[in-house]
Amino acid sequence: MKFEHIINNDEIYLYLGNMSEQRRIYTGKNFIGLSLNISNEHHIQHDVTKSLLLNSNSVDIVQSEDVMEHIEYNMLKSCINEIYRVLKPRGLFRLSMPDYKCDILYNRSEKDENGNIIFDQGGGGSYDKNKKKVIGGGHVWFPDFNSVKLLLESTDFSNDNINYLHYYNNENEPILNKIDYNKGYISRTPDHDERVKDPYRPLSIVVDCYK
Repeated sequence: MKFEHIINNDEIYLYLGNMSEQRRIYTGKNFIGLSLNISNEHHIQHDVTKSLLLNSNSVDIVQSEDVMEHIEYNMLKSCINEIYRVLKPRGLFRLSMPDYKCDILYNRSEKDENGNIIFDQGGGGSYDKNKKKVIGGGHVWFPDFNSVKLLLESTDFSNDNINYLHYYNNENEPILNKIDYNKGYISRTPDHDERVKDPYRPLSIVVDCYK
């Protein structure tokens, strides 16, 4: 599929990444995945750091689950602003990324001598000790509430329209607001991931941003 096949649709729902059929079934929405390596009836082959070949104010929902942490932090502002451009007024950008304040993610990650995370093997890729960076498609940065908040507040989204649903605050307390999964299914939350059901706590930072 290509962008030209959906550009004139009355409703457009985009999912960043390879998308399972479960997401369309759960929400009842005809999400189209934007994939680096798949092109079929439900996917457009596209690098999400590039411009979206769609009209401004034309997309209802864009969802990103566990994608943005694979993209260099300094590239994300322009990527998110492009999402803002294509959204309809009051359109939704649902963003979720691993929250490295979660004990599971923090404990499995490699740290430097100061306790800062340098590599998460569970996120893919490998760590180049000479370049001191993650290579091979893994997590290149390690989101927490402060880094995500700083990023989003630098974009075109108004602070008043950014709703933080799941995260750990600066006191490492779990914040768990209700998520309407009909707007976009998220697999890595305590509602769907056994690892964080007991005790019930965030695994991902989940943010709903409205245009």
